[in-house]
Amino acid sequence: MAILTYPARRTALMALALAVLATPALAQDLSPVNTFFTTLGTALTGTTGRAIGLVALAGVGLMFLTGRMNWGFALSICLGLVILYGAGTILGGIA
Repeated sequence: MAILTYPARRTALMALALAVLATPALAQDLSPVNTFFTTLGTALTGTTGRAIGLVALAGVGLMFLTGRMNWGFALSICLGLVILYGAGTILGGIA
């Protein structure tokens, strides 16, 4: 009694042939992805990021002024800005 029937054996041989004859795809260049993340990182830590941080802190200040501030929200804004602007230093320490 055979372990594999004829169609199953043929399918297994074709799968093995495809696995052996396969070549890597030519679309493995990740430079557009790297460029995107570099641009995003530059924007967030540069002038654009500082402007966004200024608006966020101004919003926190206005909420304090009107007496509607949630302390958890204020701390999350401040902690987020510390992480955003300290990301280069943090990554430099890890690497």
